[in-house]
Amino acid sequence: MFGAKLRYPHRLLLWTVLALSLLGAACGGDDEAEPDGGETVAEGEAAAGGEESGTQATAASAEGTGPDVVTTSTLPPPTTTTTTLPPGRRLGVVLLAPDQADNSLNFREGPGTDNPVVGELLPAQAGLAPTGALEVVNGRVWHELITQDTSGWAYGYYLTEIWSPEEVEAEWEWKAALDNFANALVLGNGLADTVSWRGLFVIYYDQNLRRWEPDELSGLGDDDTELRWSNTGASADQEGDATVGTWKQVIADPFLADYLDEEVEIEVGGLTLGANAVLPGSAISSAFANFPWVAIHDPGDNEEFGGLDWSTWLVFLEMEQGRPRVVGLQPQVAYP
Repeated sequence: MFGAKLRYPHRLLLWTVLALSLLGAACGGDDEAEPDGGETVAEGEAAAGGEESGTQATAASAEGTGPDVVTTSTLPPPTTTTTTLPPGRRLGVVLLAPDQADNSLNFREGPGTDNPVVGELLPAQAGLAPTGALEVVNGRVWHELITQDTSGWAYGYYLTEIWSPEEVEAEWEWKAALDNFANALVLGNGLADTVSWRGLFVIYYDQNLRRWEPDELSGLGDDDTELRWSNTGASADQEGDATVGTWKQVIADPFLADYLDEEVEIEVGGLTLGANAVLPGSAISSAFANFPWVAIHDPGDNEEFGGLDWSTWLVFLEMEQGRPRVVGLQPQVAYP
């Protein structure tokens, strides 16, 4: 077993005992526990696995007239090298239209749409770790990201930093952001200075993600174009299932009426709804799920309705250049 030849038969018993002893030492011990958690990666590369190793017995013949000397050599246990995700705030997927069946964000081998797709990022997917590498391709900023499965590049338009409600409450000037937005609605100008660089998005009781680009915001309050807004959770294209009105009539004026109400309740990360709330699928659309939000809740003013005339506006924010800005609105309103 050990490659050593016995020269003295009368010591057979001694060698038998020694062999059994070594065999027990080589085969004993607890099984190694599996690592806790999933695999980790860093800098876009999968964590390297260590070489297999174990206990190995070898034999060597000693010089002289005595019996062969059997020595055992135990290799050191394998060194497990784990690399952690790079430090920094995690990113999440945002603004993918929830009404589209093939709704996902391409994850590419390199920056730009000319590179092969290596995977897909799902709506509202979070925990994406940026390596810090950025590339601008055709005027578009791409981020290098790593997940538990792979690494790749994604278009920054559909990504945002993840902030907890506690962080927003403590570190953001979120109330000033809401005040600036409301003042711009009252004055009818300056709205572009209060909202995201992407523009302003609204989901109104359905899954239609409406967007106004930055250059459309300056005259939005004076725009008399009548739009169809769903008020039942059904498609606004269906006759009889929509509110018809301008941006000012349907969005700006009702928002201001609630925000400026003396009894309004405002809470970071809150979701206060009335007793007769009927939610169209989800209270928060997947398009907005990774943005921090502020809930503006008007409990209702008419005693005749017993509080059933409540309304809640979810205002989604994003930190841009050290300043929070409004990126989206999603109302929940009751009609007694």
